[in-house]
Amino acid sequence: MRASSTMRRSTGTALSAADRDMPGADRAGSGTQQIPRARGMGAGPDQPMLLTLREELRSGVWRPGTVRTQTGLRVRFGEAHLMTTAVIRVLRDEGLVALDGFPGVRALGPADRPPRSTGTATDLVVQAIRKRLTDHTYQPGHRMPPQQSLAVEFDTSRTTIQLAFLQLTLEGLLRRHQAAETPGTYVLDPSRQAREALLLADLQVAMRRGGWTRAEYPDVVERALHVLIGSAARAGAEL
Repeated sequence: MRASSTMRRSTGTALSAADRDMPGADRAGSGTQQIPRARGMGAGPDQPMLLTLREELRSGVWRPGTVRTQTGLRVRFGEAHLMTTAVIRVLRDEGLVALDGFPGVRALGPADRPPRSTGTATDLVVQAIRKRLTDHTYQPGHRMPPQQSLAVEFDTSRTTIQLAFLQLTLEGLLRRHQAAETPGTYVLDPSRQAREALLLADLQVAMRRGGWTRAEYPDVVERALHVLIGSAARAGAEL
């Protein structure tokens, strides 16, 4: 599949102007106290910046029609440019913000929410990959193709692919898995996610009942994993 030549354009065209502060714009994006990043929190549907801004938009804290700059939002949350761009794209696709000609990000009310944009290079890549995820061309639990090979296929930059991966990760369709035997971006496996959520809940309950402090969690979990791995190895040898 080859996308049109328009996909060679930079991924940030709709947001590039947002990096400049605006006279008269709402400074809530840059003037509020910086929100510290939670250690260990990566990309995903529970990404703190995404959750916070979505709640501010839905509750009216970020008032409809008010413009904030991308730079201000990036500084406030201490996030990288690519993550900030991906978060804004998700909020745009949810109909909560607009990037239509404004040198920033404009909050939308229920009455003025536009249809989903489909015109940028990243939009086209996201749509194509989302379709492949839906029809299981990319199987749940499997590793995604290398970003460089997708960049060649779609005739676009690797940055565009990175942004598309990040957006789909925020949407809960992909996940970064650094602990895998082959680290990379994987198609979300809902059944595995459900099992992991149950395991995490059980672990948290056990920690509380055992009186462990949060500072002790990493060492306790590491020791528990060694015990489990050793038990599994012995069980396998006995079969």
